[in-house]
Amino acid sequence: MKPDFSKLVVIASPEDTLDSTLRLMAEKSHQLIHKGIALVVDESFHLIGIVTDGDVRRAYTKNVSFESPISEIMVKDPISVSSDLPVDKIIPEIYRLVRQSPRHSSNSIRHIPLVNEKGVLVDLLDFFDLLISQSGSHQSVAIFGMGYVGLTLSVALASRGHLVTGVEINRSVRAQLDKGIPHIYEPGLQEMLKSALEAKSIEFSSELKLPNNDIYIIAVGTPLDDSFHPNLEALNSVLNVIGRLLKHGDLVMLRSTIPIGTTRNIVIKTLSRLSGLEPGKNFSVAFAPERTIEGKAMHELRSLPQVIGGFSNSCVSKASQFWSTLTPSVVQVSSLEASEMVKLANNTFRDLSFAFSNELALLGHEFNVDAFDLIQAANEGYPRNVIPSPSPGVGGYCLTKDPIIYGSDHQGNRNQAVLGNISRSINEMASKYPLTIINHYCQRNAINLNHLKVLIVGLAFKGEPDTSDIRNSTSIYLCEHLKDKVYRLFVWDAVVTSSLLVDIGLNPASSLDQAIIDSDVVLILNNHRDNAKSKSYYNPSNKKLIFDGWHQLDKLTIENIPDYTYATMGYMSPHK
Repeated sequence: MKPDFSKLVVIASPEDTLDSTLRLMAEKSHQLIHKGIALVVDESFHLIGIVTDGDVRRAYTKNVSFESPISEIMVKDPISVSSDLPVDKIIPEIYRLVRQSPRHSSNSIRHIPLVNEKGVLVDLLDFFDLLISQSGSHQSVAIFGMGYVGLTLSVALASRGHLVTGVEINRSVRAQLDKGIPHIYEPGLQEMLKSALEAKSIEFSSELKLPNNDIYIIAVGTPLDDSFHPNLEALNSVLNVIGRLLKHGDLVMLRSTIPIGTTRNIVIKTLSRLSGLEPGKNFSVAFAPERTIEGKAMHELRSLPQVIGGFSNSCVSKASQFWSTLTPSVVQVSSLEASEMVKLANNTFRDLSFAFSNELALLGHEFNVDAFDLIQAANEGYPRNVIPSPSPGVGGYCLTKDPIIYGSDHQGNRNQAVLGNISRSINEMASKYPLTIINHYCQRNAINLNHLKVLIVGLAFKGEPDTSDIRNSTSIYLCEHLKDKVYRLFVWDAVVTSSLLVDIGLNPASSLDQAIIDSDVVLILNNHRDNAKSKSYYNPSNKKLIFDGWHQLDKLTIENIPDYTYATMGYMSPHK
């Protein structure tokens, strides 16, 4: 039975004239739910076209005769969705269809025809009403940079119903992601990525050509150049793309770690110049720092508060509404600069706290004091501060550069902040401490360095939580330093794949147990729990130095083995 559309919208046949259709739209405008639109159907009520006020105006400017059939000016490929689709799935489906259409944008869609499996018109919905009712929980989002930050965020947003385009210029990375295989290790990420691909809520592209997104998130890296100045080349490249696509109502958010003042002085000025739009009025700009820890990102993206700073109050409000679809807590700060400072503050403080512990270890070395024992004694029963554990250096992509960015302005100049430079200097000295131990061991035992077989355990920049990230790893630094100076260098990691280690010119051990037995020196350089599981550390073999960089082994047991020397941060077994 044909549905009753008499109070819903004007229904026209393709043979109806433009004049008769327009008159009907005007006469019934006071009683229709959907005004300014006519749906064109055939005799079986199959939807074949749509005519809007805009189509009529364009026909008038082209001098189209008003006696012409309406089929001459109707849109013949209207976007419609299945009437069987659940309401909460309609908005993502509309965004998906818009993304595939070269002639539509989400801003050009207002009315959504619903058709049954035979293409028969059964209802008409208002897209704007749907958006309002669902509080922006389904948005078309483009995220630039599919590194650790961008990919984890993309998958998390896609799992919440947003339609996400991940923009990545690396072809091999895109090909891998299209197959549902992340190029980074993160617990839960692969499963969520595959689900998002199956739901068609995420796709990956090398570029954006059409303004089919409402939200743009910038997550490209900000590396340091050879002079330790922030390199904004990737950011500027993305801004050139967004600036040419930006339209009224869009929201641009930065997730990248950048020098304080960059959003206001570079990002907004570039976008305004390229788009001709006014920030805070025609488009919104906000900064939302990324603060997840590798190994727990998929959990923390949904649990950590999102800090939001914006160009204006309306920008903050719009960004907060978006992030509330992912996380239960949003913290609004007073300005863009305040939000830019948040992650820099978090990471510089962490680097400083680790630097204090590592300075204790370097000082303790002069007196052969085990820094782990020292710090445990200082913390025991003392509630006013908790000193973190020392380590053989502090690596990773963030902590090695963010303290430097903390002390830089948007023009690359160094400002008055100096603590970040101090922490970096101390932690870099700590990363070289294992070399001090090896040299001391060689001198004590009259052994040439080039006679030693060395095993490095733990290549990822950290061990807990699990990660395969070797960027700025202190272990990789030591490998580069030692591989041409020792007789043989072996490596082993609980998470990093052997193929990756081979690709960077290292020699992965097939068995940790056997590699320990065969080595003269073992350096444990990250804190993965599997590092300490081997019993070979305690089985007597050849004369051996074991550097327990994270205090994971039983020191007394090792020291009781003849010809074994135990070392950790600040300490080395007395000469036997």
